[in-house]
Amino acid sequence: MKEQITKNNIPDYTGITCDSREVKPGFAFVAIKGFNRDGHDYINEAIEKGASVVFTEKEPVAKTNRNIPIIKVQNSRTVFAQLAADFYEYPSEGLELIGVTGTNGKTTTTHLIYHLLNHNHKKEKKAAGLIGTVKVDTGQEIIPGKLTTPAPITLQKYLQEMLKNNLKYVCMEVSSHGIKLDRIAGCKFSVKVGTNISIDHFDLHPNFPEYINIKKGFLQGNKSKLILINQDDPYLKSPDILTKNLLNYGIDSKANIRAENIEKWNNGTLFNYRLCKPIKMDNGNLLSPLRFPIKMHLPGKHNIYNSLVAISIALFYGLKPTLIQDFFANFMGIWRRLQFIYKKDFIILDDCAHNPGSYQAVFNAVTKLKYNKVYIVNSLRGNRGVKINKKNAEVISQWLPRLGDYSLFTSNCNEVVKEIDRVSQNEEEIFLEILNKNKIRYYHYNNLTPVLKDVISQVNRGDLILLLGPHAMDQAGKMILKIIKN
Repeated sequence: MKEQITKNNIPDYTGITCDSREVKPGFAFVAIKGFNRDGHDYINEAIEKGASVVFTEKEPVAKTNRNIPIIKVQNSRTVFAQLAADFYEYPSEGLELIGVTGTNGKTTTTHLIYHLLNHNHKKEKKAAGLIGTVKVDTGQEIIPGKLTTPAPITLQKYLQEMLKNNLKYVCMEVSSHGIKLDRIAGCKFSVKVGTNISIDHFDLHPNFPEYINIKKGFLQGNKSKLILINQDDPYLKSPDILTKNLLNYGIDSKANIRAENIEKWNNGTLFNYRLCKPIKMDNGNLLSPLRFPIKMHLPGKHNIYNSLVAISIALFYGLKPTLIQDFFANFMGIWRRLQFIYKKDFIILDDCAHNPGSYQAVFNAVTKLKYNKVYIVNSLRGNRGVKINKKNAEVISQWLPRLGDYSLFTSNCNEVVKEIDRVSQNEEEIFLEILNKNKIRYYHYNNLTPVLKDVISQVNRGDLILLLGPHAMDQAGKMILKIIKN
């Protein structure tokens, strides 16, 4: 594809877009069939606005006086991403691009790698950039995240900026949307990671096997220097991921990389990191098997998995064990990833749990904590369909009896949620139906503010408050701390 889109028969273009409203004279327009609209219906508009070339999956039919090349392609999304990479001169080829995919753990894992690689350069200029759900760091600018994996033009622009800012590494979340919709075509990944696979994204994938294959497909191929997969995950450990430079990690299995002698520590975790086989480092040297202790403030088994990845990549790039130990001993956590936001007479933990796997990870971690009573404030997952809300309610129903004395508060968060995340009546009905079916006690609210006020009025010394849910709960931490202050 790289050769195809740079052939001489394609005229120069001054920009690229798949939105006819954004076309300017000299732009390349790529017609893409979207979920709600078909870009092929807007080809004439793009030509009239001055497009210099059009790419289409359908037979070219243009009713316009302007005679420009209209090129038929097999996959418009792939071409769009490749054009974007070509326009920005394939910036990933000059970077160490580290891509992390998985249902859960992408954000925490990429943030750990990002902070760890920059920890190694704390007295120098920043070494690593970040692209993901929470934010984008180009080395000169921090930009709030919009899509987990950005659209091709935006993605390649970020990568080019990072290259110009002399960053060496880029830690990037790779979502199933990013893979299936070809947003990452044209990216060269030095390192790939598969964290886990569980049920999610019924809005995009028609069935679970397709979702599994999308994730595993990203991990295939022999062009990356290092590929790490979770050996404990039943969908990732299967032998059909055939690639060289593959290492597996785990806790419950005999993996190449292991966490051993795990202990709870002050709401955090102690364990021994163990590399069981020699690995070839990025600098060409051989790293012999080794073992060293890690003390971290991050609770939960899932965070041990995340840290195994970060440590392994740090070692691959030449960081010393003592520096890695120092980083974890002082790192206090990541926004809305089992984040302690209040630790006084009671504790508040904030997490963006939004699918069965993430709820299980949170509840598993909570069982290791000491508390008298747990208050759970959970937002429903809006605009993602009834299936995922049904599954989430089932997991919550299974776990609540194991958490001891509890009060469950659910909310649609209507006064703070963005329109794209608004809970539908069907989503609310199925969620509450499952709770009722399992005889779970709960209090349901349309808005978030009264929930938080009621919880604070009831909580006592030694209790735990869990703030759970996706984007609708992003403001809950600030809101509840303001209520406490007042």
